[in-house]
Amino acid sequence: MKKKIIWLLQSNQVTPVIRDFLQTLQTRVENHIDLLFYVPHTSADIIEKIQSLNPVTFQTATRTATGSYQAYLAKRDILDKKEFTDGLLFADALLLDDLGGGHAMQTTFDLTLPEGTCALILQVPSPLGSSENEERMFHAAILWARDNKIPALGYELLPLDTNWTLAPSLPDGIITRYPETFEHLKTRLDHKNIWLIPPYEAAIFSSVATSFHINGVKSCYHHRNNHTITADKTILFLPHNVAMVYEYQQLIKILQPMGKKLHLMFSIGKDQIRGAYTHKEIIEIVYQNELQQFASYSFHDMNYPWEMMLADCVVACAAGFNTQVAEKEIPCIIYDPAMPDMARGNKKRVASKQGLLDAVKEKIHQHRLYSELADIFMVVANAEKKHA
Repeated sequence: MKKKIIWLLQSNQVTPVIRDFLQTLQTRVENHIDLLFYVPHTSADIIEKIQSLNPVTFQTATRTATGSYQAYLAKRDILDKKEFTDGLLFADALLLDDLGGGHAMQTTFDLTLPEGTCALILQVPSPLGSSENEERMFHAAILWARDNKIPALGYELLPLDTNWTLAPSLPDGIITRYPETFEHLKTRLDHKNIWLIPPYEAAIFSSVATSFHINGVKSCYHHRNNHTITADKTILFLPHNVAMVYEYQQLIKILQPMGKKLHLMFSIGKDQIRGAYTHKEIIEIVYQNELQQFASYSFHDMNYPWEMMLADCVVACAAGFNTQVAEKEIPCIIYDPAMPDMARGNKKRVASKQGLLDAVKEKIHQHRLYSELADIFMVVANAEKKHA
């Protein structure tokens, strides 16, 4: 029987782009894992919007304890013996507040664990954007997962590289979108299950993601399989132009020592022909010797710029249309000996060979940190199977 993973969705956590991506992800892993989407009745407003995901709704219940001392006792029992890093019990920190009044609320799930479920996925709330209901459902879901002895994995939608690390510390694992969040939580949390998803997946989990991003992630999955690009290969997108055949040859020669770690994506256009040769043929003929030093390479129609989302970075010989598009989404390195070094946002220009090598080496190092969501699911499913 296939393993099941439950993905908990609430109001304010789904956009049309996220919905389409989750449907793509559901299809992508269906041969190995049943990805199920569950929605609490308090978020019924999103049911119609995500019908394509075949969501399952369930009931929740909330118990309220009022009064000063009664509220403190209820919260103390819920918090148990959990403590801050320096040893202060969470319950002790409530004394000044709760003995002066207030109330305690505890939410529980009326949900039976489906047979074969190996994990729960849910968004980690942030005090800078999440609602009270999202926070209560998050804590209830964590407790429900623990009661059912399955790992709960939180994912980053709102930035988690902040001073508030209590919520991220509660799940059994964290799926991060940003390198800075990954590094921050690695140093602040005890558990080792912290993953960084690649930029093309990370871009989806945003309130401003567009069709560019969903087209990009779909093409990324397609080209990874179609060109057999293994997960350990760093991918560079080269916005080639026949007007710069020589410059790109020099750039490729500089990268040759790292070639076996790299996959090159060449942007080509149907109008860039010379005599009887197409753009693709020009690249293959002129760079024949150099390309043999690289792990693999592929060609991509310049009219589909979202395909560059697969790349760890764009490496160009001059600023142009592709670099202008790229710098909004992914890192862009421009090697131009005739121009001064500069850096702004995702755009970095280097004038020296060593500067180019250092910039690409940094991307190779960073690429080692990435884990696709499907791979994370397989790790969790296999780990659960071993301990079953």
